[in-house]
Amino acid sequence: MNKNQKKYFSTGEFAKIVGVTKHTLFYYDKLGIFSPKIKEENEYRYYSAFQVEPFFVISALKELGMPLKEIKAYLDIRNPKELISLLNSQHKKIDKEINRLVAIKDLISQKIKTTNSLFNINDEKIFIIKEEKELHFISSALPSLDYENIPLSFAKHIKCCTENNIISPFSVGQMLSLKNVKEANYNLYSFFYTKISVPLTEYNLYTKEEGNYLTAYHTTGHDSIVETYLKILEFANKNTLILSDYFFEDVILDELSVPGYENFVIKTSILIKE
Repeated sequence: MNKNQKKYFSTGEFAKIVGVTKHTLFYYDKLGIFSPKIKEENEYRYYSAFQVEPFFVISALKELGMPLKEIKAYLDIRNPKELISLLNSQHKKIDKEINRLVAIKDLISQKIKTTNSLFNINDEKIFIIKEEKELHFISSALPSLDYENIPLSFAKHIKCCTENNIISPFSVGQMLSLKNVKEANYNLYSFFYTKISVPLTEYNLYTKEEGNYLTAYHTTGHDSIVETYLKILEFANKNTLILSDYFFEDVILDELSVPGYENFVIKTSILIKE
């Protein structure tokens, strides 16, 4: 057979035409997704010129993010209705991926903003800051004073967020009751929370009220946060302020930017009752 007259190409020649490696063609053949038109007994392989367009169909489907196994399954049954079903499915996957990337971008932007704000903080002062209303997705903390339960409660909260499709650019925070602070139970958190803008579930939601918050920044990690709580209580007593039920701990610098809990920077705040 005169391969040139019939427009056949060796594996290497065909690979150059379609812009892939010979290894890719061998792999596609192994999967049964795209095979040479002719396989001779001496293991020489020849591709037809008319296989160029079918190859680019596979490349286009790959570009849409389809796994090779799904491409093979589609090619075995391809027809206009199956194509529409396939493209609708890929459309939804792409939308989901876009949402994921937007969430990552928001996280990066928020992290830059929050980290930049630290360069001007004063960790010696107690502030009264007007806060807007916030919506929090919360999960119950493990009911134990053991310090080791803090990261376990954190992991539990992240799992709850994942199960409820909660994606937020804000770091995870903790809620500690005023009662536990006064009883020196500084590790006995009530809830872990994530700030959200839109409720994706009717459960586990908490509204942080608008108002004036007694606020302090703690810069030496969880181990010594008792110092900041005592300063806040002392300030409230001295100024005869009535405090609400929960302290909010927002971690400004976490493991992403500093090594270890002892280096965390934590914003601690509590609503002042009018």
